[in-house]
Amino acid sequence: MKKIVSLIIMAFIAVSSYAKPDFTIPEIEKYENAEQCKKDNDIVYKSAKYYLSTNLQDDKYEAISAAKYMWIWTQASEDIVFKISPRRSPYLKCKNENRAVQMLGAYLSGCIIYCLDNKHRDHDFDMHYFAISQMLTYYDKNKAAIGNERAMNKMLKDFKSGKLKEKEQNKFNKK
Repeated sequence: MKKIVSLIIMAFIAVSSYAKPDFTIPEIEKYENAEQCKKDNDIVYKSAKYYLSTNLQDDKYEAISAAKYMWIWTQASEDIVFKISPRRSPYLKCKNENRAVQMLGAYLSGCIIYCLDNKHRDHDFDMHYFAISQMLTYYDKNKAAIGNERAMNKMLKDFKSGKLKEKEQNKFNKK
């Protein structure tokens, strides 16, 4: 009987802590300067990885905190140039504003991971396509929680069939 109770307790602990990050997501409103921001590169990297790995049905609150923090970091960092424009912002195609914000979080996560892994700050096509692939993987995994979005479904279909990269390259290169 003790083994069964122990197993139930361990299962409860595992389930209740399933999606929690193993680090603290800073709750700040802004960075004073770029140097202060640079000291937190490892935390924003973990936040981006966490955001992309989160199952929204398990822990939406922590994902929102991570997205907010990443946005604040991006605004102050000299390690990334993040541009919002119709050709670089696939999340703008979402009809639902909440979905667009969630897709922005996933896209931004991809940009952060790419720039910190590659020591590459410019928002070029390679960063863009990496971020799109991360965003679409996130969307596919969380579609039940996010809801269907026609534009994301079309991009996901093209991504899975290998047609998306060329389409995005053509859009990205247009002036």
